[in-house]
Amino acid sequence: MQHCPKCGAVVPASVSVCPECGYELSDLAANTSSVLLANLLIGIDDDDKKCQIIETFPLPTTKADILEFVTELKPRIQNIDSMLADAYMVKYQALMEKIKTSFPNDKQLMPYVQEFPALYASIEAKKKKADRQYWFSEHSKLIITSILIVVALLVTGGVLIAFRDTAANNADRCVAAVTKAVDKDKLKQARNFVVGYKKDKDEVIEGYVTLLSKYLDEGLWEDAKSLVEFYGQGAYTQPLNKGLFNYLLSIGDYDQAENYINVEAKPTDREYFDYMEQCVQLMCKAGLLSPAQQFIAKKALHYASGTGYYSKDRVQERLEKIIDAYK
Repeated sequence: MQHCPKCGAVVPASVSVCPECGYELSDLAANTSSVLLANLLIGIDDDDKKCQIIETFPLPTTKADILEFVTELKPRIQNIDSMLADAYMVKYQALMEKIKTSFPNDKQLMPYVQEFPALYASIEAKKKKADRQYWFSEHSKLIITSILIVVALLVTGGVLIAFRDTAANNADRCVAAVTKAVDKDKLKQARNFVVGYKKDKDEVIEGYVTLLSKYLDEGLWEDAKSLVEFYGQGAYTQPLNKGLFNYLLSIGDYDQAENYINVEAKPTDREYFDYMEQCVQLMCKAGLLSPAQQFIAKKALHYASGTGYYSKDRVQERLEKIIDAYK
C-alpha cells in the first residue's frame, strides 16, 4: 500500500494514478522510506544487525512518506513473535513524536498518535501473557515434581514432627542432632535444635558447647555472644562463658573478656583477680611487659576500696611480681 502525496488517500501499490485526485504516482513506491528500509534489510541474517539498522534508520519528513511508513510499521510492532518487534517499536514511538511535533493538527496523522497509548498497552499485555505461557511450558515438569514432593512431605510430616519432638524432649537425641547439624555446617538448624530443647538447658550443655565452638572457629562473634546470653549462666567457669572468656583472652581482647567474668552478677574479688592474673600472664608470655604494667594500673582500680589480701596495693604487688619474673 502507498499514500497519495497530494491528497493522502491510501492507494494500492499496483496503481500508478491516484483514484481520488488523479495524481501521477509513477516511481513513488520505489522512493518511500518503508521500501528503502526493506531494501537495507535484504540479505542480512543477523537479527541484532537488523535491529540496529531499523533503530538508526532516519525518519521520513513528508506527510505522504510518514503515512506510508506508519501504515507499514503498525502491523510489525504488533507481531510480538518477531525478533525485530522491539526495534520497530522504537522507530514507531519516534515516529509518533515526529507527528506530534511536525503535524500536530493533521487529521490523517494525529489519529495514529491518539490511539498509540492503547495500542502500546495491548501489545505489552500480549507480551506478558506470552512470557507466562513460555515460563509455564519450560517449568511445568519442575512444578509437577515440586507438587509431588510437597505431597510426600505432607505424608511423611508426622515422622519429621515426631523426630523434632523427640529432640526437643530427649537430651541425648538433642545433642546428637546438634552435633550432626554442626558437622554439616547447618548452624541455623543446630541452633534451632539446642534452643528448642524444652527441659533443663543444663541437660544439653554439650550441644551448646559444640555449637559455640563452631561459632568461634568461624569467627561468628555475634552468634556466639547471643548463644551465651540465651543460655544465661554466671561465672566464666561455666562451660559456655568459659569458652567465650577464653576465646577473648586468646585474641587479646582483654577488656571484652572482662564482661564474661560473671554475666549474672558483679564478679567477686577472687574472680576478678583470676581474670587479671590470666591477662597479665598472657601479655608477659607475648613480651608485652609495658602493656601488662599499664593493664595492672588500670584494672587494679577495681580494688580501690578493698582491704587486706584484696587491697589495691597488694593486688598490684602480686601481679607485678609476674612481670618481674619475665624481665
